[in-house]
Amino acid sequence: MRDLSTWLTNPFDDPHISVAELLAFTADHFERMSANPLPALTPRLAPTTQALGAVSDTHSDNDAQLGVRKASVQAKSAYRAALPVAVGKVAVAVEAQYGEKSASFTACFPQGRSIFSTCTDHEVDGKLGSLVDWVTTHSPPLAQQLVTDTTALEVGWAAVLKSTGAAAGGKVQTINAQNVACTSLQTELFANLLVLAQTFPREPEKLALYMQQSLLQPHTPNPVVPDPPTPVPTPLTGK
Repeated sequence: MRDLSTWLTNPFDDPHISVAELLAFTADHFERMSANPLPALTPRLAPTTQALGAVSDTHSDNDAQLGVRKASVQAKSAYRAALPVAVGKVAVAVEAQYGEKSASFTACFPQGRSIFSTCTDHEVDGKLGSLVDWVTTHSPPLAQQLVTDTTALEVGWAAVLKSTGAAAGGKVQTINAQNVACTSLQTELFANLLVLAQTFPREPEKLALYMQQSLLQPHTPNPVVPDPPTPVPTPLTGK
């Protein structure tokens, strides 16, 4: 049997993990959380992106900074792409309760469901906020789970936006600040791992949906095998 105390050790504290690797892993992890929404992880979006932004701010590696910015933009795009489907589930619940042609449905979606596909990024927060307010004031008869799911959409979008802003505003700070920021990020990543362990007991294969451990491991290039030397021709000897 494995020593139970090992499960209380944070694997992200490994001193062999570089800051660049930690940034790359977390940026990919955050993108995967956005692309594969999980209610249990929704409360983890904000602290994770805040910790990621803090480490990014203290890191001077331009390549790592670029990777964080690209991942943040991709995460935002993925969230926007998935949002209409998620809002559609809310609409189905409202329609089932009040009817699609009802005044209540119109009050919930005054500009229709398609507005979540066509509005600008700056408008999403306000429209999600209005949706959350309406659903909350109509629960019951709407199920409380619908309020939870709709609120999760708003919280998730806020976290994605914050991540994008944090990645764009990186700056170099002291080594001490970097160490503090990294410790905080390692703690948040461990918390996320524990949530995944609780959500997917006895399903270790599900971890790959949210975390790519290979990004935390050094990549040693394959050694270059030199071409074999050209044999020296043997001179012919005459008889």
